[in-house]
Amino acid sequence: MHDRATTSWKRRSDAAPRERQNEGGTLVPGAAPVRILIVDNDMRSADSLERMLHSSGFSETRVAYSGHAALAIAADFQPAVALLELSLLDMTGYELASLLREQAQTQDLRMIALTSSPEHAAREQARAAGFERYLMKPVLALDMRALLESAAR
Repeated sequence: MHDRATTSWKRRSDAAPRERQNEGGTLVPGAAPVRILIVDNDMRSADSLERMLHSSGFSETRVAYSGHAALAIAADFQPAVALLELSLLDMTGYELASLLREQAQTQDLRMIALTSSPEHAAREQARAAGFERYLMKPVLALDMRALLESAAR
């Protein structure tokens, strides 16, 4: 059974790039797509974030629901940006960040921490672990778009 939304999205992504106007501004044709890895053991949250990214024009995404799956996907996919939940079931987001930094394919990876915890100590720990940003869930589409557009430059 095919999901109608997925099928129509695939058709749009296969079409020749065109300039489109939307809330975040104009998408320029020929701009290199940003490869984004989403890691969250909450499947609903991860899938929702992926849909939000697709609707914002970021179609090069992969989702992992565990740290171990993220490592396997990252080795092949070679993302430019990783959105990592800090409280994974099989390891912490901090541990995953360290392991991703050790992989040759992901040494230049821009990492963004995702969490439901507003703790200031966690923000400092995330910064020390190499996370560029610390975002509270749920993430707003316009905030995410602005952040990811800077990654494309």
